[in-house]
Amino acid sequence: MKGLLFFVLFILPYFTLQAQVKLGSIFTDDMVLQAENEIKVWGKAKPLASLTVSLGKSTTTVKAGQDGKWMAILPKMKYGGPYQLKVEGDGAITLNNVMLGEVWFCAGQSNMRWFVRDSKNAKAEITNADYPNIRFFVSPLKGTHEPQEEIENVKWEVCTPQSIPMKTAVGYFFGKELQKKLKGVAIGLIDISYGGASITAFMDKETCENSKQADFIKKYTGNFLNSYNERKAKWDENPEGKPPYYPENVLTGMSYNYMVHPLVPFQVRGAIWYQGETNAWHPERYIDMFGEYITMMRTVFQNPEMPYYFVQLAGFRGREGAKRDLGRWGNFRLAQEECLKFENTGMATAFDIGEEYDIHPKNKQEVGRRLSLLALKNTYGHKKVIDKGPTFKNFKFEDDKVILTFENIGKKLVVTEGEKITGFLYKKGNEYESVEGKIIGKNKVEIPYQEGDLYYAYENFFVPNLYNSANLPATPFKIKINKPVK
Repeated sequence: MKGLLFFVLFILPYFTLQAQVKLGSIFTDDMVLQAENEIKVWGKAKPLASLTVSLGKSTTTVKAGQDGKWMAILPKMKYGGPYQLKVEGDGAITLNNVMLGEVWFCAGQSNMRWFVRDSKNAKAEITNADYPNIRFFVSPLKGTHEPQEEIENVKWEVCTPQSIPMKTAVGYFFGKELQKKLKGVAIGLIDISYGGASITAFMDKETCENSKQADFIKKYTGNFLNSYNERKAKWDENPEGKPPYYPENVLTGMSYNYMVHPLVPFQVRGAIWYQGETNAWHPERYIDMFGEYITMMRTVFQNPEMPYYFVQLAGFRGREGAKRDLGRWGNFRLAQEECLKFENTGMATAFDIGEEYDIHPKNKQEVGRRLSLLALKNTYGHKKVIDKGPTFKNFKFEDDKVILTFENIGKKLVVTEGEKITGFLYKKGNEYESVEGKIIGKNKVEIPYQEGDLYYAYENFFVPNLYNSANLPATPFKIKINKPVK
């Protein structure tokens, strides 16, 4: 017994020493670090401890502060690996199979969180998901009222048929396209999405309080909280079944505080964003909030040019049997297009691949591919890539016709089904009238003249047939048609 006690007393200081140094939650085996950027590594140790941090042959030293927090900055490194990331001094930590590659945030709500197992051709996709240099880091679904420093029980995972079923499908198909086009470069995908989330949940408290929409945000989130409090009071009186869900995925800053803040200031190349269904009822306000959100993310991650590529909402009629006003999502899609005024953004439309009565379209392969086109052309300099469908440029009058000119046509405009182009609506007062168009040149479409507002792809759900030669659909638009008075 004395011998056992001696052994414990002898070995305990060793384990205590080993446990002193700690890395931030984002740093685990199998991770991907952003290449060609300074590499920021941080954690905790004993106050004022001296540490040596190394990645491959790159080494630096750092001293912990009075609070034990430390951050080391390693110089830029090229693509490569696997490396070991080591921290030594106050104990020791070694991470294995660390790659230098391209890292992207995958952010938004349920259509970004949507799993590979629930997507189109799931069985085949899972069977073939053997990509050792695609890695995932998934923030747990949780919100807190105060910013957190750590995320519990999370790690990077290598893409295998075993690990892929419950990973973000949009992120996976985006990453797979990037790796193919970037010739095998390691891809890191950090999933910070939360189903049903409002953009307000991803904005930190300061951003919301200083927002142009601060009064609206306070009222909007307050309505959710008041509703919860009423339901919770009723449940407390008669506690049957599950208690009502606390609306952490819409309240100011809650998703940011737990899912994002502990990752600051990890370096990434950019972000892909699929969100808006929860905010679709407030399109004009969303423009301000989205601009403020991406500014915040660029600021806190010290990445002022971080590209944000977002998905324009897919077609969706609503619950079967329920009535949804014409243009409910059409107006939101138009607001999303206005978000392109923010620098280093791009939009991949998904309105043509929606499902009539399912808010979660299964074709996440095409969504990921379209996002990858934006990244390949605008971030990685693949200039020959066609990254968007036909976009309206201008119009002119010819007798009783309106001639629309489009950009981003590839080789030419294409009608994928039939001869006439569908999806055009004229609005006069509160009435809408559908008209058809036809292609009259490689970049021109002719439609009948009417005075009023002209919309294209404004309906909540419809199947379009106007594309470019790269098989990308024409982008929704709205213009005012008025012949000048002679």
